Amino acid sequence: MTSKSILQLAFEKVAPHISNLEEIGILIQDISGDIKSAPEIVQLLEARLETAEVTLRTDLRILLNEIRHIMARKSR
Repeated sequence: MTSKSILQLAFEKVAPHISNLEEIGILIQDISGDIKSAPEIVQLLEARLETAEVTLRTDLRILLNEIRHIMARKSR
C-alpha cells in the first residue's frame, strides 16, 4: 500500500466523523504531492496541528489516529 493510498483510505474512513471536511480534503490534496512515506504523512499533519484552530485540530487528530491504525495493521 502506498503512502498516498494510506492517506486516501484514512480520509475516506474518517470523513463522516469530521466537521471540516472541505478543509481536510484540501490539506490532503496539498500534502499528497509532497509525501514519500507513511511516517512522513504523520510528520506533515502533526506540523499542521500546531497552527490549526481548535475544530480543525480535532479533525486532524482523528485523521492521524486512522493513519496510525492503518499503518499498524499494514505492518502485521
